[in-house]
Amino acid sequence: MLRSLQDLALAYLARDGQAIPFWRMATVPVAALRTRAERISPDLASDTVAVPGGGTLPGVEIPSAGLALAGDRVAELRDRPLPVIARVVDNATVLDLRTVHPDDDGLVAAAIADLDPPAEPAAPPGP
Repeated sequence: MLRSLQDLALAYLARDGQAIPFWRMATVPVAALRTRAERISPDLASDTVAVPGGGTLPGVEIPSAGLALAGDRVAELRDRPLPVIARVVDNATVLDLRTVHPDDDGLVAAAIADLDPPAEPAAPPGP
């Protein structure tokens, strides 16, 4: 544990953003996230914003992309054997791919495919 903290502190001191998981995820280009979303589900792909948590960057929103499902489906996704974490925004379940490792895209696709009733695209946000 102390070794991990030391490595993290040294990465910050060296300004090595790619060695810090948060910064590595925060700097992924939106186009790359959008491509992943389209690959997982073209019908559900959506632009969104990431909101860094834990006091990391209070009040900051980072342009992002992910999947938007109609209605509140967070409990169904969270209660899976491998939970999928999402949030509800304007009566849509939003899964921000900035928070998902690309190796887990298949797990996300499977979770969405298993929803009953099937996931439907969220309505675009109003003006």
